[in-house]
Amino acid sequence: MDNDKEEVKIVIEKLVYGGYGMARYADKIYMVNNVYPGEFVSVIPTRTNKNLVFADLKEILQPSHQRISSKCKHFPECGGCQWLDYDYKSQLKSKTEIVKEQLERIGKLDSSLVNDIIESDLIWGYRNRMEYAFQKNNKLKLGLNIANSNNVLDIYSCPISPNLFDNIRNKFRELVNKLNIEIYDKKTKKGILKHLVIRRSFSKNQTMVIIVTNTEYLPYEEEIKQFFQQNFQPYSLIHLMNSSDSVVLRGPYKTLLGEGVLNEEFDDFKFQIPPTSFFQNNYNVTQKLLRHILEYFKNNTQKDDTMLDLYSGVGLFSIYFSPLFKHIESVETSKISVKAAISNSHINFIKNVNFILASSKPYLMKNSDKRFDYVILDPPRKGLEKEEIHLLSSMATKGIIYISCDPSTFARDLNLFTKNGFTLKSVQPFDMFPHSYHIENVGILEKN
Repeated sequence: MDNDKEEVKIVIEKLVYGGYGMARYADKIYMVNNVYPGEFVSVIPTRTNKNLVFADLKEILQPSHQRISSKCKHFPECGGCQWLDYDYKSQLKSKTEIVKEQLERIGKLDSSLVNDIIESDLIWGYRNRMEYAFQKNNKLKLGLNIANSNNVLDIYSCPISPNLFDNIRNKFRELVNKLNIEIYDKKTKKGILKHLVIRRSFSKNQTMVIIVTNTEYLPYEEEIKQFFQQNFQPYSLIHLMNSSDSVVLRGPYKTLLGEGVLNEEFDDFKFQIPPTSFFQNNYNVTQKLLRHILEYFKNNTQKDDTMLDLYSGVGLFSIYFSPLFKHIESVETSKISVKAAISNSHINFIKNVNFILASSKPYLMKNSDKRFDYVILDPPRKGLEKEEIHLLSSMATKGIIYISCDPSTFARDLNLFTKNGFTLKSVQPFDMFPHSYHIENVGILEKN
């Protein structure tokens, strides 16, 4: 086995999903981080699985012309971004290729149906939500996880989030240090402070700060409120009580300052977003994604058509597309999001959407005899279960709009839909997450 650890020189062929550079050498496929297409590199294998070798970069012998200097002093140690030193146009090209490759290899579908990726107009400061973790060994840290690790890297500047986020995070770290507030320890399950989450509304220029604790009380609450009032005057300051270690934004919360929601607007539709509700991470690209689907609906729907919106969150799709449909049923598993969606429908004077609190599979099984002309869905990364695809295939009579942030589960599910009576019409990738390997996709399927 030891000779497996010896240095190997390889040429990187392409980038693959997961952020790796791929190379072939001596009948084996190599996966390496922090490398780009065309580079000649020397690597050290770390683990081998039959003919697949994961390796660490030792040296770049010949860099790619597309390799640029990174704008971030924490890269590549920080796990937040993978491609910060890769030219943006090249990132876009690689992402389109990755979607095509996944569609062909996993979905066994025609990759010519994949359009070129739609870029983000903002590639710096584009993120409207950042979740920072606290950790204390000898020193207090507040930042993001180190790549492939549970250890926190102290972050002082992050080019993909607004400058204000850096300012809030760095000053709050100093305050926590000064007040000596106890930090939560995942191993012992003891302690208080877990996370600092900052959310921002781009259309309304509002900032929400969420302090996440393991406890029901927040020590030095008055001092903390005063600190934020004097330094940042956030639109909203929230204390979230969360005993879960798997999900950051979950649990009961109370509003310490300002409003308990953020306001966001798309094409005159107004949305209120509660602290724990999911909302797309890149305002500019979300707008482009909405307009892409709108274009399709405008050319294909009739005024009597109905739609099912599954995993509907705070009602973004249901409300935005409501003028085009006679009736929409909107299904979401989070109580807080459903409540927000109902209130969002009132704010926008929408009367043709019915909001339902339910998990997708039980809802589909209970309502399997219902029919909708269109289904729009944006499931979590793991995609759909076979049974859900089967039920949706009989419920949708005209078409399905499938939105996904994971090209592999997306390709797998599209394949199953085509086996259940649908034809894939197009796949449109969107660059929702510049400088990372994540890709948002919209697949349009039509009933045969």
